[in-house]
Amino acid sequence: MPAFDPRPLATIQRQNVAVPDALIAHRGAPLLAPENTLPAMRAAAARGARWVEVDVKLTRDMQPVIIHDDRVDRTTNGRGFVANMSFEDIRQLDAGSFFSPDFAGTRVPTLEELVETVLDLDIGLQLELKPTAGDDIETAEVALAAMKDLWPVHRGRLFITSFSIRSIHAAARLLPDVPRAFAVVVPPRDPKALLAETRCQILHLQRDFLPDNALKIMADSGIEYAVATINEAQATERFFAAGAQTILSDIPDLFERTAPHADSL
Repeated sequence: MPAFDPRPLATIQRQNVAVPDALIAHRGAPLLAPENTLPAMRAAAARGARWVEVDVKLTRDMQPVIIHDDRVDRTTNGRGFVANMSFEDIRQLDAGSFFSPDFAGTRVPTLEELVETVLDLDIGLQLELKPTAGDDIETAEVALAAMKDLWPVHRGRLFITSFSIRSIHAAARLLPDVPRAFAVVVPPRDPKALLAETRCQILHLQRDFLPDNALKIMADSGIEYAVATINEAQATERFFAAGAQTILSDIPDLFERTAPHADSL
């Protein structure tokens, strides 16, 4: 039986979109396993996620690893900036104990490990380029050079995103055939113009910065856009009604929890 989809029929049937599904699992399943780790990806897929989102950063010796923050302090037992640490330094860290003793010994994944896991789970990937200020182009060049080798050419189900215009422009140059999303905090007055300027096909917006007038602009634009990060199914109704294609959530089965049961129809 197909998964419950809360979006309007016109959105569900929309053609030529990068992400046809309603939900992307934000950093995997960070309420069930340590965020941006392989257990979080497996937990998301086990609960029906068709897409996961992860963040990639560079170590001091230019190795791409999957972690969100500039510093390792919040999600590992270490201290310091990712960009100041070698790959071996990062790999020595425990990225699971902060979440639960059950995940003690979990490592910060390499980009290669992450992609292998995503492919094995047969799900889609949103790869967010998360540069430390100053290495925007290098983050894109290193990570996307690796993706050329790691991601099957004709598989699809991949798109690149970033808040960094320099990273996004590098992605357009390096992987021109892979869709790109530009992430913003303040919604644009002219979404189509921003997509043209950033060479992207999708916008990613923050839920807390979307008053009704901004949502009307988005709806009228007709572009593909997503909203982050939403963990209450009812809260998504407003965004889907305004034409949002996708939401990002920490809860991979968010909609399954609220799907109408057959015996209630």
